[in-house]
Amino acid sequence: MNVFYLKTKFFLLFLILSTISFGSSLTDKKEKKEDTEFVIAASELDKVLLLNSNKEIVREIDAENTYDAWELENGNVLYAWHYGVRMVTPSDSVCFNYESEDEIFACQPLANDNILIAECTKGRLLEVNFKGEIVKEIPLTFNIGGHSCFRGVRKLKNGHYLVSHYADKTVREYNENGVVIMEFKRPVNVYASQRLDNGNTVISDRFSISIYDTKGALIWEFNTKEYPQLGVYHLAGFQYLPNDEIVVCNWLGHAPYQKGIPIFKINLEKEILWKYENAKQTYSCANIQVIQ
Repeated sequence: MNVFYLKTKFFLLFLILSTISFGSSLTDKKEKKEDTEFVIAASELDKVLLLNSNKEIVREIDAENTYDAWELENGNVLYAWHYGVRMVTPSDSVCFNYESEDEIFACQPLANDNILIAECTKGRLLEVNFKGEIVKEIPLTFNIGGHSCFRGVRKLKNGHYLVSHYADKTVREYNENGVVIMEFKRPVNVYASQRLDNGNTVISDRFSISIYDTKGALIWEFNTKEYPQLGVYHLAGFQYLPNDEIVVCNWLGHAPYQKGIPIFKINLEKEILWKYENAKQTYSCANIQVIQ
């Protein structure tokens, strides 16, 4: 009887310890995910890079000519590569794959679990479900198409789309049916855009970050020509943060490798708050996601 009691007690203790161990494993995974602070689409490195708060790489994903990348809450990473969009799990298993004959520079996970895919060469936007089926197509209006048609694309909370028409030097807002309802023109090639909660629109062009109000008037501009220490070649993706700070990518591809600051943060007082200076590691930083 005592022997049976001891065996039973030992077995229960084993189960408890096993549960504790399993729980720790889940916690470790969560802590590892939370350690990611920046997700970088490094186009000419052919990599998606996940960095921690110390700006150390914690994960690398092979991604040919990638210009857009997201880490999701479950640890999956969605990214656009040269001719497609892919999603991989934390163990690098492919769980979503869409391939195209067209260059793709942007993608976005949507609230309904569909994925926004921007086919640049055809000049169209697609919403694709997790089976890879096209559930919606949005035709776009532009003057110059092909490789230079657009770069950054984002679907807005109101169901509209912001498209940065690179060669047209214009950001256009389209409604759900692809009708242009607003335009923001810049003097040089535009790259990315973001709609803020107050209705203002932030735009990156080759040398500037600018903000337009809800009526389309320019109300703020950060011109990097006034900051030669940044070594700007071509501003690319950015993220406007809730605290009114902006993290900006300086794309150093094609020629000026390692000759500038690839990522920096500014505020609305136009102060440079910090710089990420490892151009060797991220010289072709096309887009960035700051995990909040």
